[in-house]
Amino acid sequence: MMQGATLAGLAFSNASVALVHGMSRPIGAFFHVPHGLSNAMLLPSVTAFSIEAAEGRYAECARAMGVAGRNDPDSLACQKLVDELTNINQELKVPSLAEFGVSADQFDEVLNTMIEQAIASGSPANNPKVPSPDEMAALYQQLWT
Repeated sequence: MMQGATLAGLAFSNASVALVHGMSRPIGAFFHVPHGLSNAMLLPSVTAFSIEAAEGRYAECARAMGVAGRNDPDSLACQKLVDELTNINQELKVPSLAEFGVSADQFDEVLNTMIEQAIASGSPANNPKVPSPDEMAALYQQLWT
């Protein structure tokens, strides 16, 4: 774990973080969801959202993970990547926000503030596809499914 944490730290120190992390921080602040768990909650939907801006890069991730073959078209590899991320979350029992215990009223009350804080973090600007506030709201809404 220490080696993995060190390698992760080196990676994001060199490359920074993007949309998943920027959106994750307000979830932890408002609902006390551990950061890694909120990252996992967001990863499949943010990946699906981002693919159109970096399809080749996401396809290579799928191939590196062994979920797509070398001869798979990039679009198929990307779909396999999103499917695998979803499957991993299901296997690890990553909850939705509702399953974590967040009420819809609590969520709705702070949604706009979460969007503002995520944008203010600067992380969304590092994403291959930079979301509008409305797109970010839609991504947050997907945490309920």
